[in-house]
Amino acid sequence: MPTTPKQTKSELTNDPNFVIDAELNHLELSGRKDVKGLAISGGGIRSASFGLGVMQALVLKGQLEKIDYMSTVSGGGYLGAALTYALKKDQTAGTTAATFPLGRKEIGITRKEAGKDTKPDGDDNNLLNFIRQHASYLSPVKSLDMISFSAVVLRSMIMSLSVYLGIFIIAMTCSLWLLYHIAHGVFDGPVTYTKTVFDYSISIPEKGILIVAGIIILMLMVIMGLFYSLGTYLKSERVSRARYSGFIGGQKALGAMLKISFACFILGSLPFVTDWIQDSIKTVFAAGGSTVIGSFVGIWQYMKARRKEKNKGGLSDIVIYLGAFALFYGIILLAYVHATRFFLDKDYDFNNSGYFVLLIALSFVFGYFVNLNYLGPHYIWRNRLMEAFMPEKDAITQNQWKAAKGADAALMKDMCQGKNRKPYHIINTNIILPNSKKVEYSGRGGDNFIISPLYCGSSATGWETTNTFQNESTRGVTLASAMATSAAALNPNAAVSGQGITRNIVVSILLSMLNLRLGYWASNPKRKDLKSSPNFLNPGLKTEIFRWGFTEDDRKVLLSDGGHYENLAFYELIRRKLSLIIVSDGGADPLFNFDDLANAVEKVRVDFNAIIDFDKHCKTDGILPGSLGDDLFQKKYEIAKRGYAIAKIYYNDGTVGTLVYIKLAMIDGLPTDIYSYKGLNPTFPHQSTSDQFFDENQFEAYRELGYYVTKHLLDSNDWKKIVSEHKMN
Repeated sequence: MPTTPKQTKSELTNDPNFVIDAELNHLELSGRKDVKGLAISGGGIRSASFGLGVMQALVLKGQLEKIDYMSTVSGGGYLGAALTYALKKDQTAGTTAATFPLGRKEIGITRKEAGKDTKPDGDDNNLLNFIRQHASYLSPVKSLDMISFSAVVLRSMIMSLSVYLGIFIIAMTCSLWLLYHIAHGVFDGPVTYTKTVFDYSISIPEKGILIVAGIIILMLMVIMGLFYSLGTYLKSERVSRARYSGFIGGQKALGAMLKISFACFILGSLPFVTDWIQDSIKTVFAAGGSTVIGSFVGIWQYMKARRKEKNKGGLSDIVIYLGAFALFYGIILLAYVHATRFFLDKDYDFNNSGYFVLLIALSFVFGYFVNLNYLGPHYIWRNRLMEAFMPEKDAITQNQWKAAKGADAALMKDMCQGKNRKPYHIINTNIILPNSKKVEYSGRGGDNFIISPLYCGSSATGWETTNTFQNESTRGVTLASAMATSAAALNPNAAVSGQGITRNIVVSILLSMLNLRLGYWASNPKRKDLKSSPNFLNPGLKTEIFRWGFTEDDRKVLLSDGGHYENLAFYELIRRKLSLIIVSDGGADPLFNFDDLANAVEKVRVDFNAIIDFDKHCKTDGILPGSLGDDLFQKKYEIAKRGYAIAKIYYNDGTVGTLVYIKLAMIDGLPTDIYSYKGLNPTFPHQSTSDQFFDENQFEAYRELGYYVTKHLLDSNDWKKIVSEHKMN
């Protein structure tokens, strides 16, 4: 029998081969070279429904039971989690035609064909029926519609802004008090007018001292520039040696000085603005309005990221920066008004000190004693996904939405055990590392972070045993949380394949202040957690706002959609040098640019020196719309020759594997209802990923497409050759 790690204390390894050996031992595959895997891509509910059709075709042909690994990312994880959880709950279920829990009757298998051990006909498709009829998972019932979803998000935003406003008021009040009394002590004497340097009611030169300080810093920058320009004329060998290092130091100094001067101008403008508006209530409304405007810009950027729209520069970038400025300035102005009109008197002594102490206490309590993972959109996102794809037994039999209490407690370490240890499920996420000192992580914005039954981690952090991962601060990582995190597409500091508007630092800080994130704050496998929950102070204020963090050495790391690193989920399968990898690509690619495939091919080539070379007789050009012919039918429905391509994988140890790439494509021989759906919905099968509200017809169109595209593959001579090479008879 295979052994599974049973450590009671955290055990870390930086050697990926140690992790792989443990997996192979668990799967009883040690020494085997013909290990096979299935990868299911990102793409939301579209990818899950398409991938389900792919799975059902593999089941029909007796191929899914021969798959050892299942690697999922983002929307593919919905399907992967559904299968993994179903196999865990029911050990009589499996991946054969007779035992597959996600639908048999729909793929033409009768009880006689499947075997006597199949369940009664009426029970064969209950789970499938539940999933496809609850595919609009974000609004499963009227009381949990998008209005209630929005209300939860709004509550989270208000909570976040309130905590950060309280912190800024405290910081502003203490800073003004300290600076005033320092200035008072230094300048008290002959120069008596400086005594009221921070008094907003006196003359402009005294009131604008911070602006003057900003101007002085800019003048110093100019003077430094003049001296540097004269220094460029010097030609001695000693000067030449010092010039390079001096230039680097000077650039750093100029950058810091420019930031300080900008802060001086912003803070120095506050008393002028309050005087200009005059009335305190009007000032509060103006500051609040500025904050609201900035919030709307943040929500707008959030929605653009959801639709995977890209900013085109120009006016769009200006709006982003103005929106961010409006939010930040509004909060600072509110903090200044509260500090000068409520907590400090005209002599800058503390006023209403009792309320100030109360504000400090409330800001600390609500800033520290919270858990961002349960407060923001992540938790509601996780719950709705879990309820749709990991439902309770009575919810399935009654085909009604119910709370998924069993799935809520299902830990990742308990999956893929016993009889149903295969397919071994690897869930891919992205660890966000924009500030890493290693360019391979900072340039990509992160690293591929796996959550699996045996190990969790990444190359950047090392891998920790799953039965100890997160155990210091929580009960451990659940399958539902791993699935939701892998699909956390909308997150600050991360974007698909590392490219997109949510990588913009201004947009990221803006979204962070509004607590708009689907990602999950987790313990770092390489650092011992101190049992504190991720909160508004740390890592919220420290890492997300002030940017002190986002490295592989932090105690807390932020995990987001695995598609932010690699969206086809075969990166880890290439690392494991599998002999056969089947990829279900359900990602939106209406222009057929094969973006996700190109990103994955590039990453495995750079990281593992693995070369993927498509067969000249079965390349991706056969997947292009209209590649079959130009008769009326083929032109109308953009019929492709096939929905798959086949490649050789040349590993760095000299071994050769096979990659089978299956993609959303209209082909000949599909059922009539799919062509009809295409006629009524011209963007099918590449409808926007932002559409997560599938009805039964839409779900079935993608599922059937996945089934027939894969069946076309499995009936082809191309597959017969693969079967022969990999002994899959």
